[in-house]
Amino acid sequence: MGLADPIPVIRSIVSPDALLDRVVQSYAIAPAVDCRLLKRGLNDTYLLTTQSGPYVVRVYRAWRSGEEIQYELDLLRHLSCRGVAVSVPIAAHGDRLALPITAPEGIRYLALFTYADGSRASWTDSENAYRMGSAAAAIHAASDDFTSTSSRTPLDLGYLIDAPLAAIRPFFANRPADWAYLEQFGGRLKNLAMRFVAEGLDWGVCHGDFGPKNIHRGSDGRLTTFDFDLCGPGWRAFDLGLMQWVAKDHKDEALWEAFLTGYAEIRPLSAADFASVPVFHAAAHLSSLGLFAENIGDWGAADMNDWLFDRELEFFRAWEAEHA
Repeated sequence: MGLADPIPVIRSIVSPDALLDRVVQSYAIAPAVDCRLLKRGLNDTYLLTTQSGPYVVRVYRAWRSGEEIQYELDLLRHLSCRGVAVSVPIAAHGDRLALPITAPEGIRYLALFTYADGSRASWTDSENAYRMGSAAAAIHAASDDFTSTSSRTPLDLGYLIDAPLAAIRPFFANRPADWAYLEQFGGRLKNLAMRFVAEGLDWGVCHGDFGPKNIHRGSDGRLTTFDFDLCGPGWRAFDLGLMQWVAKDHKDEALWEAFLTGYAEIRPLSAADFASVPVFHAAAHLSSLGLFAENIGDWGAADMNDWLFDRELEFFRAWEAEHA
């Protein structure tokens, strides 16, 4: 590669002005007046303001394939048709839900979504926790008959345990004893999960990142769930494990009980599903650590540090002492 040759780009930031122009050309919506980047995460999220109200534009990273995106958007349409309050994709001209755009790193896709009214649902009172339980159950119940011609990687034990361990391993090169423990813990966690799976856990569409950060509460108390980018077929107890993580962080058992009550009133939990939730709570910690490791090329390696490793190892050891 010569000095004048272009340097490869891992991830670009699409100009909000250029994105506004593309959306105006591609969608039958009210005149747009502003577009601004809200946040960078697994994907880039923009707030589009029009004369009739706000929308959300997501520009997916190049690693997310068109088929994977179509699965998510098909799911959201399905849930909306079943009466579930979600942020819904809006079709562009030609009834396309995802539009390809050419970026320096390759083809990326954009999608336009309805705006979830309200503000982030707080995990501070039993009413909110109860409503979140109802929202999770509504998603699971309404997606039982969901089908799509597109597919997603299942949120199975390979996704939740094996892949994260493989991504984490290089960061423990100077901590061999901790790596040996982490590898053994992953194996024990997998064995525990397989015992519950053998009992017939509820399998179907999962949100994959269910929690207050992806839920808005409107002025009428109605909750709207969004950001299904990590969705896929899996054990529904994983979504509950994500919420148990939130509950444990808040150290309020009453909130967890309220969440379970709201869930069970719509979708009763089997004894095996209920008992397996702590296992998927631990798996959520492991998969989250793996997600950071897999994305250091974009997010940077600074967060993969000893403080994070020590915190997670402390959690794993405490979890094992209590449950295993």
